[in-house]
Amino acid sequence: MEPEGSTDADEAANEPAVSVDAGFDAIADARRRYALYYLRERESATLDELATVVTGWLAARNDPDGAGSRADRDRTRIDLHHVQLPTLASAGVISYDDQTGGVELESLPAFLDGVLDQSLADERAAAERERRESTDERG
Repeated sequence: MEPEGSTDADEAANEPAVSVDAGFDAIADARRRYALYYLRERESATLDELATVVTGWLAARNDPDGAGSRADRDRTRIDLHHVQLPTLASAGVISYDDQTGGVELESLPAFLDGVLDQSLADERAAAERERRESTDERG
């Protein structure tokens, strides 16, 4: 039960200290969004897992029948390690141990969780449209 006089502002004060700007910066790159989509389902992953998943999603986004190559995965892994995961960690949405490659999702603020929900739904809808258009062109 909430204390009498509790407000939405009180509830917001209890959320993680991720600023709106840091949150939007964190999800501005597709690789970071894909990593967060995966982590929201699993809560933790390894750098290698994320490299594989993100590479596959990027390849599928560019070519629905495509799969990323080993070289693509290696480039993605390096990018995640040096740029994307440290950016997410700096924003406070993940913790990343660059020695072990362990990645854990931190508690996401409601505004960021909602934006990720909508972003994922939009990306799925766009992929479905592209799949239908591709099928129409072939058949």
